[in-house]
Amino acid sequence: MTALADYTKLEAEARYFDGQSANPVDVAVSFGGRSLVIVGMDDRAIAHWPLATLRSLGDPAEATVQLVPDHASDERVVLQDREMIEAISKVCPNLYHRHVDKPVLRRAAFWTVGAIASVVLILLVLIPTLADQLAEYIPPEREQALGDAVAEQLGDLLALQTSERPALCTEPSGTTALTLMTRRVSPEDELPYPLRVNVIDHGLVNAVALPGGRILLFRGLIENAQSPEEVAGILAHEIGHVVNRDPTRGVLRAAGTAGIIGLLLGDIFGATVLAAASDAILNASHQREAETLADEMAYRLLGDAELPVTPFANFFDRLHEEHGDSTGPFRYLASHPDLSGRAARALAADRIGNGTFVPVLVDRDWLALQNICDEDTDFEDITSHPQ
Repeated sequence: MTALADYTKLEAEARYFDGQSANPVDVAVSFGGRSLVIVGMDDRAIAHWPLATLRSLGDPAEATVQLVPDHASDERVVLQDREMIEAISKVCPNLYHRHVDKPVLRRAAFWTVGAIASVVLILLVLIPTLADQLAEYIPPEREQALGDAVAEQLGDLLALQTSERPALCTEPSGTTALTLMTRRVSPEDELPYPLRVNVIDHGLVNAVALPGGRILLFRGLIENAQSPEEVAGILAHEIGHVVNRDPTRGVLRAAGTAGIIGLLLGDIFGATVLAAASDAILNASHQREAETLADEMAYRLLGDAELPVTPFANFFDRLHEEHGDSTGPFRYLASHPDLSGRAARALAADRIGNGTFVPVLVDRDWLALQNICDEDTDFEDITSHPQ
């Protein structure tokens, strides 16, 4: 307190609050010994506040400073005299020190952890659970509209990769061949809405199912297939996702709580939510149970159509052997893990094997499907080309 001697005669006007009444009292403050002396206008001492415990409730740069005798007191002095404020700052090094109330800090930490845990619970448990349950209650026509909206956003997302919006492949003979294949492997009475299957002129080895019965096959997938039965197996797998409404569940998870409520109420998704949903669809990695159920549906659909499952298994085995779990143009592999195990299960489920079967497409139609992208239209016309 060596600096205190320099301010023994310093005095300043202030306002004093006793902590019980809202009415201030005009006072004078000065230094006395090791305390701040507060004197009323009648020259009677109101309080002596030890300088060691004196604290400021504000910032040093503020024009008005509120002083309290200690962190637990309700009393305070409001001071505007700059010279006195600077003097108090010099003789009270802990003036602006913030007291940490450990019980309060523990409670704050407890509630912070609880809040974080709640957010994690919502993201990892509540939203997926809501998505799984509410997907069954969304009207089919609203789900179809959602699929169309996601398809539009998917076109924008793909355009970021190629700098050009991918086209919808609509060469007439190829479209006819795709229709024949779709009818061959489609279930008769299990679909919640009509299937709409299209091919996109994009090199990804991929196929995606969208809400509302939308299935998009990528040109790269058809180019890498060695037979129409391989494409039919992948199409049957995506049909399995449609039957189980997995795409809608995935979009609802990506959209979050706001998206779930919006879809149930009929609101149009915002662009940001749709972009997130489109990215989730393009890079879909369905839950293991959903993938297993879609595979099992594919085995059954192929068997009912008297088609072998072996080409479906061979497709994955061949691409996995040639390219590994790539994240480049062979994106389908990256989003469908455990390809070897799934291929083995597919082989075990084959009811036809190497026996005689009627091809899903004759050579002429298979060639037409392979060239379906020779003539195309803008991707945005996709909603007007149901199968």
